[in-house]
Formats: sequence, structure tokens, C-alpha cells
Amino acid sequence: MTKTKKLLDFQFPARADQLCQVRQRLREAMGACSKSEQLVNCVLLAVGEACMNIIQHAYGKDEQGDIILEVEKHGSNVVVFRLTDFAHHKTRAQDMQSRPLDEIRPGGLGCHIINEVMDEVQLIECDSDCGNVLQMKKRLRKARH
Repeated sequence: MTKTKKLLDFQFPARADQLCQVRQRLREAMGACSKSEQLVNCVLLAVGEACMNIIQHAYGKDEQGDIILEVEKHGSNVVVFRLTDFAHHKTRAQDMQSRPLDEIRPGGLGCHIINEVMDEVQLIECDSDCGNVLQMKKRLRKARH
């Protein structure tokens, strides 16, 4: 049986001005499971991109609400990040595609960054009380063969 340890349960307003505090709290939580500053910085980037996508695309300009960031360590090697929003817009997996990388223009790289950093990314079905649940998993080190 894999032991699960809750590292962070943080609810915050879905606004860009909150992301500094999110990164700070996430950095503290990740410090409990990784000494690699590179890994922590990559995770901060990916989770920040996911939060920004929720702010811009799930809530958009006309809706306000919160995001819940949950971080759990599963066993000794996997960290699970779960972002829950309460937006009325339900995101579909096919909406989470990055644009072609050879298109030179601002924006549109968040999903690419998230998928490059994280080992697994999936939308999870949730009840009607929430809008979307994005779950991302990161292995802390490669499995030994």
C-alpha cells in the first residue's frame, strides 16, 4: 500500500496577482520532498501555467471564483498536484492542446510547458459543485531497473 502525505491544501482567488503567493506556498511544500532546485522550479512553472490557464480560459473576463491547489506525495517518488476551479465553463481534454511550436507569436505555450514538465496530466470528472479538476503527476526520480 502506498503511503500518501498531504503537502499543501491552498485555496486562493483566481487572479494573476495571487500567483506569487501560490509559487511561494508551492516552493515550501516541494521543499519537503525534493532538494533539486531545478525540479522545483520546473514544477513551479508548470503549476503556474496551469493556474493562469484556469484564470484566463475557465473563468475568463466575466467570471470570478477560487482555485484550490492540493499537493500530495504518494510513496517516496510521486507528487500529485490537483487544481480545482469552480468556473461554469467545463474544459474538455481536446481544449488543452498547445499551438504548433513553429508558430511564432505570444502566448499559447502553457499546455506545452505543463506536458513537458509533468509525467502525467489529466482532467478528472467532478461533480456539479466544481468546474474543472486538473491533476498532474511528477516523479521525483527515474525508476531504477
